[in-house]
Amino acid sequence: MIRLEDLTFTFEQSDSPVLKRVNLQFAPGEFALISGPTGSGKSTLLRAINGLVPHFSSGLLSGRIWLDGVDFGGAKPHEVAHLVGFVNQQPEGAFVADTVLEELAYGLEQLGFDAVQMQKRIQDVAARFDLTEILNSNLSELSGGQQQRVAIAAALVAGQKILLLDEPTSALDARSAAELISVLRALASDHGVTVLLAEHRIERVVGLVDSVTVVHGDGSVTKAKSIDGLDQVLREYRMVPPVIELGQKLMWNPLALSIGQARKQWQAGGHSVSPFANEVFGADVLLSAQGLSVSYGTTVALHPIDLQLTSGCITAVIGPNGSGKTSLLWSLQGQLGHAGRVELADGTEPKNIRPIPRLAKLAMVPQWAADLLMLNTIAQEMNDSDSFAQVEQGTTANLFRKLAGRIDPARHPRDLSAGQQLALVLAIQLAKGAQVLLLDEPTRGLDYESKKQLAAQLDAVKKQGKAILLASHDVEFIALVADQILALERGQLVATGPAHEVLSQLGANAPQIWQVTEQATRVDQVIA
Repeated sequence: MIRLEDLTFTFEQSDSPVLKRVNLQFAPGEFALISGPTGSGKSTLLRAINGLVPHFSSGLLSGRIWLDGVDFGGAKPHEVAHLVGFVNQQPEGAFVADTVLEELAYGLEQLGFDAVQMQKRIQDVAARFDLTEILNSNLSELSGGQQQRVAIAAALVAGQKILLLDEPTSALDARSAAELISVLRALASDHGVTVLLAEHRIERVVGLVDSVTVVHGDGSVTKAKSIDGLDQVLREYRMVPPVIELGQKLMWNPLALSIGQARKQWQAGGHSVSPFANEVFGADVLLSAQGLSVSYGTTVALHPIDLQLTSGCITAVIGPNGSGKTSLLWSLQGQLGHAGRVELADGTEPKNIRPIPRLAKLAMVPQWAADLLMLNTIAQEMNDSDSFAQVEQGTTANLFRKLAGRIDPARHPRDLSAGQQLALVLAIQLAKGAQVLLLDEPTRGLDYESKKQLAAQLDAVKKQGKAILLASHDVEFIALVADQILALERGQLVATGPAHEVLSQLGANAPQIWQVTEQATRVDQVIA
């Protein structure tokens, strides 16, 4: 269904290709995982297949791209739209209509389907993706999982045989992600759609895919089929989920790809773990809230909550999509209207401080980090950050390098991957030196190594006596960094306590290492 021959792509003003003489094949109905480090070229590979590269990303593309037996090398997106569906990292930002029905109809209209055909195809795809009951619903009112299903349905409504997805589970809770992956598996197995899924959270999918392709970041790629075994490709690729990292540490052969397999090998091995340390936090309250609540019209997004963020402490907020995590962060930041009172250490309320002075006290990294990138090059963003924060030139650049490695500063920020954009915004906000740092889904688009680098940076910030509050679905990252956890559900605070205690009570949503060992939440606690 897909055959790439000597595919090479180099961004404009770049000296080295992001993809170099790539040769790959994907069969009809293949469910394929595309993995690799942040910024390695996964998104570029997908976008080359559907024509967005090079036509919407300036650069030089060479080689041949065969789709369903036809050479589409150099084709523009509209020339392959009948065959290839694409869902980007932010599907809600790509919607063109107001309702589900209108969104599904839009692509059919562009491809020239008549009204009768359109009606039948919409009914069929709505039934397949469980959208029939919400066809007239407003897209903005849907949950993250529902929006993803609409985006996929819209990408396939015209009968496309290929589906390309870029980080589709990055903003979803564990349940929504599992439901989405099940849908994708069925599309490949039952309907013969060739599905290419670029994903960092490979633990969510690696046990279900037909193949794993690693984009290494030096232009090369490696592909292995699940039926032939994934041990070699996973051992060579170090940025793996905790369950596989555990197997590597304990030298299991073969590596366990699922919790069940890992639990059997753990029980047979007689391994031990280090005990949980008793965390000691600073006593200074840097931000507090009393009776904080948020409503949108008659809908209560956050019921009254009290909290304190103390110096030297990282607090994580967890909960399913729509539980109120983002509303909590933005109300604390002062930009979202709320009831109750929020106070900084000096007694001021963030909402009463002008935006620019507020940044010196309270820094926020939103879920869509790219919204804060305004300038034409990375270098300009970093220099502007240093000047604004009145710190030594190069401060932001050093922070960025620790999070994302060395990246050409002449590149446009919009040409970075989502993970690299997040790393840049994090560096910009960390450079401000605010006493309180709020982070909304800070690991979205980051590979496992980048997450460890981010964890180290946040630990360093914590040790400077600052307070950090982060909202995340990523329990593996939370296990790395959090000291305490607030759990929300439908806007209600349902649990709070030390991180390891709350994480151990999450059942099938607990960190992988806890599900395997029932004694530890992180790989570094396991004694080899």
